[in-house]
Amino acid sequence: MTTRVVLNNFDLITAHSAATFPRGIHEMKIFRIAALLMSLLIAFTGFVSAQAPVFSVFRDYITGLSLPVFVTNAHDGSGRIFIVQQRGIIKVVQPRSRITSDFLDLTGVVSTSGNERGLLGLAFHPQYASNGRFFVYYTRASDGAIRIAEYSVSADPNKANQTPVRVFITIAHSQFSNHNGGTIAFGPDGYLYAGTGDGGSGNDPNNNAQNINSLLGKILRIDIDTPVGQVPEYSIPPTNPFAGATPGADEIYAFGMRNPYRFSFDRGGTHQLWVGDVGQDAIEEVDNIVLGGNYGWRVYEATRCTNNDPGLCVPTNYLPPVFEYSSADPIRCSVTGGYVYRGMQKAVPFGSYVYADYCSGEILLWNDNQQTVLLDTDRAISSFGEDENGELYVVNLGGTVDRILGQKPASSDFNGDGMTDQSVFRPSDGTWYTRHSQTGAITTRAFGIDGDIPAPEDYDGDGRTDLSVYRPSNATWYTFTSLANTFTATQIGTTGGVPAPADFDGDGKGDVALFTPSTGGWEIRRSGDGGTSTALWGTESDIPVAADYDADGKADVAVWRPSDGTWYTINSSDSGLVSLPFGATGDIPLPADYKGDGSADHAVYRPSSGAWYIREISGGSAVANWGTAGDIPVPGDYDQDGLDDIAIFRPSTGAWWVIGSLRGITQYPAWGVANDLPIARFDTP
Repeated sequence: MTTRVVLNNFDLITAHSAATFPRGIHEMKIFRIAALLMSLLIAFTGFVSAQAPVFSVFRDYITGLSLPVFVTNAHDGSGRIFIVQQRGIIKVVQPRSRITSDFLDLTGVVSTSGNERGLLGLAFHPQYASNGRFFVYYTRASDGAIRIAEYSVSADPNKANQTPVRVFITIAHSQFSNHNGGTIAFGPDGYLYAGTGDGGSGNDPNNNAQNINSLLGKILRIDIDTPVGQVPEYSIPPTNPFAGATPGADEIYAFGMRNPYRFSFDRGGTHQLWVGDVGQDAIEEVDNIVLGGNYGWRVYEATRCTNNDPGLCVPTNYLPPVFEYSSADPIRCSVTGGYVYRGMQKAVPFGSYVYADYCSGEILLWNDNQQTVLLDTDRAISSFGEDENGELYVVNLGGTVDRILGQKPASSDFNGDGMTDQSVFRPSDGTWYTRHSQTGAITTRAFGIDGDIPAPEDYDGDGRTDLSVYRPSNATWYTFTSLANTFTATQIGTTGGVPAPADFDGDGKGDVALFTPSTGGWEIRRSGDGGTSTALWGTESDIPVAADYDADGKADVAVWRPSDGTWYTINSSDSGLVSLPFGATGDIPLPADYKGDGSADHAVYRPSSGAWYIREISGGSAVANWGTAGDIPVPGDYDQDGLDDIAIFRPSTGAWWVIGSLRGITQYPAWGVANDLPIARFDTP
């Protein structure tokens, strides 16, 4: 039993028309398609949430694509993502952008015949940042042969050279157009791995998967760090199971695969290789691949004897999948392999495996030896993708890429809907006035007195911002938590301190923290264990700017120095000390996650010009002119997309102006009067 949930105002999913529901990347069971399309058109008007962990998806993060089949990154620190389109074009997307540009055009090289042929895979060399080498997996236009070729980046980092450096492998595949595999990836050992299909048709009529002299139906492993012109172009890792004099093709790493279309290495843990091997018509399977493993096809479909070779059905001769699920129903029919989640945004349980079924559109989770439906969509999920931070993307063959969002709560979000609310604290009467961004509902509560400093945070970890003030006159922190409606008073530091609350211990709860400018001292009361941390970091004129700059899920102790515009940070991930000049005297520091990658960006607002400067990964800055003299900057996530937005509060009129990363420019009705303190200014995103 599932319950339909349209996630607030996301405008999440609209049904496909028959013309925009491509079938080709996985072998589809043709007799199911008509019924499947009809069920999608009738039923799937939004994402559907089953009983599973709550997470969200940023729909249409990238649009305007043509048959996208893969997303990856270059591991070069640039923050870019690359999108592979089946008919031959690789797109590049810059950080803090959702606009694509062409990186490489192979439309004259790749096959356009058949639903499963085309440009299917892309892998960047582990040292791409210094050598500019990358590799593509495609089917050749002339005959459908599988090819793995090397290309190189041009002098322009966002353009590749059109001429290949060399072709490493060509595998004949002309008899049938399906089961081409498609993934290539570098393993933790530095070798290049490739997954090939069994050659096509049904039930592997040529018995390629069990033939150790055929490169079809295999996981291959080769060494591509060889001189150009070497024959053959690659070398064989000496530990490959059939290397050297041992009978069998030297390139084989594992065999008995049907169509290992999508696979990935766990970027953490034991770096296990996970493969989604598409089933025939009864069972879909996910395998952990080991050196020399035989995974059974065509003798077995997962753990089911196919009776193609009944005399060979001896279970102990083959390796079973990690898990399997039935595809013998009218909805599920084709597994799309995914990734073990190692991101820092807590999108799903850390170390769990995220994958999908192409036919049902379900995003699935394997965790604690149990399969769970995370989300039902109307997407034709051709692949997942992973960025440099380990965050995941959902590739829709219909022309879009969606982004899986984490659980990072929005700042100044008093009702827990993931959106920053318009809220002010009125010192004259100690009242908090809040208008909720999504519903327009209004709440007021007296909490504080004149002279108090608002110190809002989610102190109880319920996803809602709590009312809190710091009283400098007695160095006391007063908080009213939303989860248990509990009032607390905490004395910390001495008079003259500046409140700097944040989640320093990574437990999902805000910690009371005070910066004392006169001494440069920090005192932090950890919510996780009730202990106290201290640090000497800063000088008398510094401004505390605690935030998670290193994307480890913990806020870092940090200050901004107005005298020279430098940010000084102690990274919580490695205790590294970082100094970064960005800004000028008179600027207002505004750390926030403007690009949605889980790390705080360095940003300043310049009141003299109304300009916002947000530091780019390249060292440059994105500039937006948004504000006038007297405006107060109030960044936050006003459109519920996981990215913080540029916004100002105008005390003279009470107006709130936002440049939403999803919704664009929005002016909210007046909320607040002169001398009110906008809460978003005090709650660091």
